[in-house]
Amino acid sequence: MDTTYKIAIIAVILVLLLIVKGIYDERKYKQRLFLRLKNTWGSPSRDEYSHELFENIKYYYRQNVSDGDVDDITCNDLDIDAVFMDLNHTMTSIGEEYLYALLRKPCTDISLLEERENTINCIQADENERIKLQMALAGIGKLNKVSVYSYIKTISGMDTGCRLYHIFSCLALLVSLCLCMVKPAVMVLITAIIIIHNVITYYRSKAEMDSYIQIFTFIARITSQSESVAKADIQGIGQYKERLVSCARCLKKFNSNSWIVAGGNMTGDLLDSLMDYIRILFHIDLIKICNMAEELKKHEKELIGIYNTIGYIDSMVSIASFRAGTSEWCVPVLHKAVSKRDITMEFTDLYHPLLDEPVKNSVNTGRSILITGSNASGKSVFIKTAALNAIFAQTIYTVLAGSYSSCFFHIYSSMALRDDIFSNESYYIVEIKSLKRIIDKAAEADIPVLCFIDEVLRGTNTLERIASSSKILECIADANAMCFAATHDLELAKILSGRFDNYHFEEKVEENNVVFDYKLRKGTTKTRNAIKLLEMIGYNQQITKGAEKAARFFLENGFWTV
Repeated sequence: MDTTYKIAIIAVILVLLLIVKGIYDERKYKQRLFLRLKNTWGSPSRDEYSHELFENIKYYYRQNVSDGDVDDITCNDLDIDAVFMDLNHTMTSIGEEYLYALLRKPCTDISLLEERENTINCIQADENERIKLQMALAGIGKLNKVSVYSYIKTISGMDTGCRLYHIFSCLALLVSLCLCMVKPAVMVLITAIIIIHNVITYYRSKAEMDSYIQIFTFIARITSQSESVAKADIQGIGQYKERLVSCARCLKKFNSNSWIVAGGNMTGDLLDSLMDYIRILFHIDLIKICNMAEELKKHEKELIGIYNTIGYIDSMVSIASFRAGTSEWCVPVLHKAVSKRDITMEFTDLYHPLLDEPVKNSVNTGRSILITGSNASGKSVFIKTAALNAIFAQTIYTVLAGSYSSCFFHIYSSMALRDDIFSNESYYIVEIKSLKRIIDKAAEADIPVLCFIDEVLRGTNTLERIASSSKILECIADANAMCFAATHDLELAKILSGRFDNYHFEEKVEENNVVFDYKLRKGTTKTRNAIKLLEMIGYNQQITKGAEKAARFFLENGFWTV
């Protein structure tokens, strides 16, 4: 047996061992993934979010903004980013981009919400099949540095003219290697020069195309895993599986030999590391990526179809998981308001998802609500809770309450405002602009507006604040709207009693300590704690007793002493 034959046998054995090891590693990975998905059901899928990552997640929504969306002011007021992090149980970047957009787009079509509910129920019906679906989605995975949707939309402008240059570089090396067999003395030097040239130009070209390589590898995983997603035996979502398979077939040429583009990270896997060197020397991944770009330009519509379908399915999996990790939730009962009498809201035991030990509250009203109470008694938290769950009702079709029913709404808020130093606008100017957008929407919209206002016109003096805010709140209440407003101004409760239901929060003073129970009660607050808090913190009695005396005089006489 000659040496060449022995080397060939050893090479074959090594290749077989690598294949066996690859199969074994893949099987063990799937077993670990199955157990992890089973044990983490009901938990968010990301622990950390950078500013860059959030900007990527938001890109899809920002390219599809429409009338009736939850606007940026309301998002800031309700801290939607933090809420999204709690809600995000997705397995793919597409899913989290789609889920964020879904959370910003309250739906007013009951049939679409019922379709989401049906999909969620189908996913929840069989745990093993649900985990298989999650595993298929996990095969797509997540990106951190790019938005999938942004690159899908920019592929059409990608320059593929460098393909011929990379083909020439590949052929030049192949020819020179062959000629080394004929004239080694001459060709070895030429081959070395070509190798150096190919290595240098590879890294230069790859640096220019690196983001495309990453996203093309990701798109290849999407198209290949689409069939795996479709194979999950989940009854009731056949239309989505058919759509995936149909679109994936159109991209079959794109996906053919896409493994050439994968890798490139020197991960330690022997076979992949070998392929890395082949890519560097022969530019095969750069040639392939140019071909893939041409295919994507032809089938952008099908790629968007896969994006939307994967995004929808992954979002519904996320909502199902969110429900599983939530102590109490309900499916809302929603109706269209034909007249002013149909503008109603009723809920029991409503709570906020981000509070560890939330106090649950209930309301049943067909009118706007004015909420009074002392500092830190719970007014702001309550209206944020009501606003957030109103959005949940019309997006994820899940409300954190014992029961919930209302009409469909456009949802706005005016709460956490601040001075705008860049446009040189004071707090008061920012506030009245924020309130005007609500008034204008309520006047023009065929669907009622549900608005949440915390301390209306706090940016001006008492006299003008009460005079103006009473008229603003009257205008909103008389329009096609329902308003939840929190205020310290008890005068408003009297002025608006004909249009607003009065609710309040209260506290108890126990052993020089203020205790809040955060329970919503009907009627106007009878307690005050601001002066008491001054005393508890250590202000001297000249201030606290004097303030208490002045307040008592005003309540008895209706004017202040000078």
